[in-house]
Amino acid sequence: MAKESKNLAKVQSMLDGTYGGKIQSGYAPVREHRKVGDKWTDSEGYEWEQKDGFQVKKGGSMPSAGMFNHQCKDCKKNCSPKMAKPWDRDCFKADGRCYYCQLDYEFALKADKPIRWFAYRRLKDLRNMEALEKDMIQWVDELTEQQKKNPFDEKVANALANGEVDMQLNKVTNKLV
Repeated sequence: MAKESKNLAKVQSMLDGTYGGKIQSGYAPVREHRKVGDKWTDSEGYEWEQKDGFQVKKGGSMPSAGMFNHQCKDCKKNCSPKMAKPWDRDCFKADGRCYYCQLDYEFALKADKPIRWFAYRRLKDLRNMEALEKDMIQWVDELTEQQKKNPFDEKVANALANGEVDMQLNKVTNKLV
């Protein structure tokens, strides 16, 4: 009965390398059909209009002002991810200032009130440690969940065990010939 099963036959053909079935994978994006005259705004804030056979970007080269609030607290410099230098982006994410304004802020704080600067830096370090602790807890939880799961599927193991008899016989007869 086990030899007549379609699943076992498929597994056996996969092991032999003669499997002729379809294996399909991939992704096809959803394409929106737009009519002439349609107007829309994309995820980055750019306005578009469909013309006869092509699309036209409306406005300037910058997205609308409401799309980003990535301005430095002090100098109002644009620290958006696409426009700013990497060091400005990183400082803005952490402190809300561009790199040079953050340097000026910390230098002035250290010069005027050193104990306040020390407390400021200590608070930043503690926040970083809290974030690291959360990451570590999440990592440990994921590892424990993976250890609880059985990595072996019984169906495949049974199919392979039932198919081993035929494979061993084939190997032995091949060696004798």
